[in-house]
Amino acid sequence: MLMSDEIVYVPVPKQYLANVYQKLAELTSKAAAAGGADAHKGSSALLDDQMLRRIYDESLEPHRRLMGLMAEHPDEWRYSSEIAADLELEHGARGLAGMLGAFGRRAKHRYSELKPWESRWDSAREEMRHMMPANVAKTIRALAEAT
Repeated sequence: MLMSDEIVYVPVPKQYLANVYQKLAELTSKAAAAGGADAHKGSSALLDDQMLRRIYDESLEPHRRLMGLMAEHPDEWRYSSEIAADLELEHGARGLAGMLGAFGRRAKHRYSELKPWESRWDSAREEMRHMMPANVAKTIRALAEAT
């Protein structure tokens, strides 16, 4: 295990827990958002059908549901709370942050940090928003129909 991959337990006051989860989700998506729209175009170009099939095939049902939901709204920015409500996640946006964090770790180690969506922090609303490009959504929908 690399030093940067070590897990550290930090007590957090309950009222700040949601903010901490959101910040963690923001940090896991920071690489994708670093270059703004240009970085997004570059990363989605690397997500060819073969890579998307691998990502989809290696995903468990919760992540497949997430990808399917995002694919239903291509090129549309949606907030974590909206996605969590649509997925009926028990812990709402915090549960989604956990899912995104787990996916981000898998993407880092298996897919050269590529993800089939882009995530950005909306400081005005203090919430993450996410968007799946139309070309990626088309492939994800086809993969979901084939399974």
